Amino acid sequence: MQNNNKSVTFVYGSDDFLVDRRARVIFNSLCDGEGEIFTFDEANDLSRDIGNAISFLDTLSLFPENQTVWLRSAYFLGEPSPSTDQKGLILSLLESTKSAHDKKVVISTAKVDRRTKIFKDLIQLAAAESIDIDSNAGANIIEQFANNNGMAIDPDAVELLQSKCGNNSRLWEQEINKLSAYTFDRKTICRDDVLSLTDDYDTGNFFEPMEKFFENNLDETFKSIDRYFFHNTDARALLSALQSRNRTLIQLRTLMDLGHLKVIGHNFSKNDFTYASKFFHMENLFKTTFNVFSQNTWYLSKLISLVLKYKLSKLLGFQALFSSAFDEITQHYQDQKSIIKGLAVKFSCGV
Repeated sequence: MQNNNKSVTFVYGSDDFLVDRRARVIFNSLCDGEGEIFTFDEANDLSRDIGNAISFLDTLSLFPENQTVWLRSAYFLGEPSPSTDQKGLILSLLESTKSAHDKKVVISTAKVDRRTKIFKDLIQLAAAESIDIDSNAGANIIEQFANNNGMAIDPDAVELLQSKCGNNSRLWEQEINKLSAYTFDRKTICRDDVLSLTDDYDTGNFFEPMEKFFENNLDETFKSIDRYFFHNTDARALLSALQSRNRTLIQLRTLMDLGHLKVIGHNFSKNDFTYASKFFHMENLFKTTFNVFSQNTWYLSKLISLVLKYKLSKLLGFQALFSSAFDEITQHYQDQKSIIKGLAVKFSCGV
């Protein structure tokens, strides 16, 4: 991508926290935090805010610290589409950034409509940086948060933290700060630290009982179920997680049984996996547990020991057990805890 104006930097993406964080780093590097910041708020008058920004850009500054400006949270670059009058103002603002050769401009937003001419024009005039989160990028960001605290973090701990916090980057940083303080003497955050100290923000506290189910230790499973129902009254989220995990195991086991996936020790051939995805025309998919080829291969490798533990017929039986428990809960809503414990017994016996 060719950038016509290196004095303009455009930071955008789907995560407002990461976009804002990255834009602030760039802004501070340009002016040590001494420049001007215009924050756009949907509750304010857009015409007035853009007018103020244009006036600043078009005015020659007598002070060196005012040579950098950050147009922060430029929500008007996203949906809903601006009105005709607003579109004219936005174009005027872009023209001012283009002609403001005595100033360096940072523009940031987590609301962007990439189909619009305004966005395409901005991409052409600025040095653009896209901040998007997928499983790999998320892992890198978490590792960076740990490094910022002088810590390392094990890959298992990264995967577990993502499972517990989802794609909430604010929680990643908050939890890494907490974990860093707890494990500072060791300089490394491990999986057990995350399991002990991080709540299941994204999963309704069902991660632990789900793990215990598949470890097939009935006593530990019962304890984790008791802890789950101490915080929760509804088991449907737990059942959904169990079905999702088992669904992935079924797909991996099927690939193995068909000879499409070779297991080496407790891992699988990544080349076989890539070839199988092309064979079944399943490349470049959105992440979903309904299609194993959309999953992170590092995460899948951690499930191989479970896949080897159960035959396909057994896994299909487990899925039927989960579905039956779901139906039973809808009919006997007040008995959810006993139903889940009964499910654990059946699961442990392989019924």
